Amino acid sequence: MRVLFTSLIASSVVLIHILDNPGRVSHGLEVAKQRAISFLNTKEVRIEGLALVPREEVERVLPLARSVGWWMVNETSIKARIAENPWIKSVEMSTCRGAFLPKFGCFQLTIQERKPRFVALVDDERWIIGEDGALIIPSKGSAPGLSDEEFGKLTPLYGLASRVTAPERFQAQLEVARTSIRVLEGAVGLQVESITFEGRGDITVDFVSLPFPVVFGANSGDSAPVFEDQGHRLKALLAQLKERLGDIQRIDLAFSKVGVVKFRPAPPEEN
Repeated sequence: MRVLFTSLIASSVVLIHILDNPGRVSHGLEVAKQRAISFLNTKEVRIEGLALVPREEVERVLPLARSVGWWMVNETSIKARIAENPWIKSVEMSTCRGAFLPKFGCFQLTIQERKPRFVALVDDERWIIGEDGALIIPSKGSAPGLSDEEFGKLTPLYGLASRVTAPERFQAQLEVARTSIRVLEGAVGLQVESITFEGRGDITVDFVSLPFPVVFGANSGDSAPVFEDQGHRLKALLAQLKERLGDIQRIDLAFSKVGVVKFRPAPPEEN
């Protein structure tokens, strides 16, 4: 009973203090309100994985004015905004880890950029194409974010189908390009300089250190075993003809089990 009586007295004192100091109480409530608003809106955004894309390009599309709560329930929308950049392949968003618990108001953005791999004329416009087959940006001999040396390492592709009228063939050709480079460079031991898609489905490959093109046959299924077999045949031919490489005009390996070597015409003899 004494405890209850004491509590009633204390509550009365607090109430009298509030009634006698309304301005101070109002100020305190306003301060508490502003602190709560600041707490719910102040956020930290950490971005990882950027090499080609400037951080400012990502921050420009982030809804930084939105509250922490909005960010927590709109992850899909935030990632979609970032992924509109053609250089960005994927985005993952998570809460920053604290010492023991996730850090409130801190968001971790992990970005995977597209790796530029090819440069090619697509529907009458020159494009930089990613390793995943996505068209990144049009190119007029250079690319933002790439040095001249990096741009020079892109593999030129010729004879690509239209991605508008023949999108499936276009993507199939890009897959052939990726597979042929990986397999042939491993089997032959030479770097691929460029690839030309021929009308009958074969590809003509120029290697950096060979003074002549080589024709390979690509099938409609898994091309890797076919390219590996033809690559080993080319390596064997190069070993046999190493003293006459300068005389070769073209090697055609699109035939099963054989290779056709075409030599340059001999110069006419002087009288």
